[in-house]
Amino acid sequence: MNTYLTYIYSTPKIRCQTDDCADIWYTGMVMATSQNLNYPRGIELVGGVIVENDKGEILLGKCPKWGNKWILPGGHIEPGETIVASQLREAEEETGLKLRPIAITSWGELINSRDFHRPAHFVYFDAYCKIAGGEFKLDNQELVAYQWLIPAEALKLDLAESYDKSIEEYIKYINSRNL
Repeated sequence: MNTYLTYIYSTPKIRCQTDDCADIWYTGMVMATSQNLNYPRGIELVGGVIVENDKGEILLGKCPKWGNKWILPGGHIEPGETIVASQLREAEEETGLKLRPIAITSWGELINSRDFHRPAHFVYFDAYCKIAGGEFKLDNQELVAYQWLIPAEALKLDLAESYDKSIEEYIKYINSRNL
């Protein structure tokens, strides 16, 4: 298995602990990671967005990448981008809506989903947001159809793997605030 190094930030000199660089000293903190042909993109950080309208309904979209199953808007977190900023950007790109973030309601990981179009190891964060403006318009690439549903009804859809957990955690969050 090949090992390569990823530079993180400057620190005092540390020694690389892999066979490929046994006697080499590096300036900076490094993270040794193994090349994995099953997941060539490595661990991917992603975010889902629970978009709530003023009726308490949430937005779900049908996505070709997820076997035409129903998902939340969202996507990859880019380097240098915060979790929430990435979710606001992705939701706006996919729906045209500007959002106001309320809370991160769930997080987890999904390895090799049966629904996603390629092998992937995702670490995800789901944000609950309310609509702050913009004009709703699907991008027709990531999301090709949509529905606004109360959360309990959304759970009855043919959801892509793990999205039921995201919606259930959102429901728990809402219920905890309404006590």
